Amino acid sequence: NCYIAVPSAFTPNGDGLNDYLQPSNAVKAEKLSFKIFNRYGQTVFESRDWQARWDGRFNGVPQPAGVYVWHLQFTYRDTGERIMMKGTTVLIR
Repeated sequence: NCYIAVPSAFTPNGDGLNDYLQPSNAVKAEKLSFKIFNRYGQTVFESRDWQARWDGRFNGVPQPAGVYVWHLQFTYRDTGERIMMKGTTVLIR
């Protein structure tokens, strides 16, 4: 099973709980692309590594609290199926 989830909210405040946003359980995902966009459509984070995490910063600047859109694409290793997912997450400060 390759159930990949992206949290609906995170709090990058350094307390060690929910400080980062990343897809979870993407062990069987290949050719992965994970992007996060702000409300203006600007890409604030992009990675091809499922273990890379967004810390709520863009160019070193903490981003404001609010809703961010994410887009995730990957190929499921066991079947070769190409999966596209999208959703939103809330950055809470």
